[in-house]
Amino acid sequence: MTPDDIRSQRFGVRLLRGLSPEEVSAFLEDVAEAYGDVQKWNAVLVARVEKLEHEIQVLEARAKETSASTHIGMFRTTALREVEELLHDAQVARESEAVILREAEGAKARMRIEAEEHLARATDQAESLIMTAKEQEAALRSELDRLAQSRLQLVDDIRAALDTYQQWLATVDPRGRARGRRETLAMSNGDDESVSASDEVRAG
Repeated sequence: MTPDDIRSQRFGVRLLRGLSPEEVSAFLEDVAEAYGDVQKWNAVLVARVEKLEHEIQVLEARAKETSASTHIGMFRTTALREVEELLHDAQVARESEAVILREAEGAKARMRIEAEEHLARATDQAESLIMTAKEQEAALRSELDRLAQSRLQLVDDIRAALDTYQQWLATVDPRGRARGRRETLAMSNGDDESVSASDEVRAG
């Protein structure tokens, strides 16, 4: 893994009201910088060790030629001590690098888990809302069907009442008045005939 790999890290789960993308990016940037510094320092240490080893080899070659073993021995001891210190620093740098990588992996795992939890909660809420909406829709449709049936029944009742009323008007009002007029005329004619008969009797 390189600093660029850390900077370009992306998560496969979209966050819903969870972690701040800006804070995640800032954290990854800090991790990448720290990791890059460790790598640079490690490279410097390796280069210094290689340089010292080369100088020791050169001095050993010269010592064989000049027989200055005492000075070479002292320098060799000093150089070896510095090499040991550099190797120790390199080991510390590698351990720091491992710690940084573990922390970065742990942070990524926590972020992924939190993102999945937020997504699961959002999915459950969405499914609950959809179910509630469907139940309300079914109840509304049932109420509309009931109202439609009531309307049809009311229309039928009104039509039946109108038919009954029209039948009542046809049988009671017009015909009754006609029979009343005929009976009145018949009674009037009978009275006239009685009057005429009485007049004839008086004349006789």
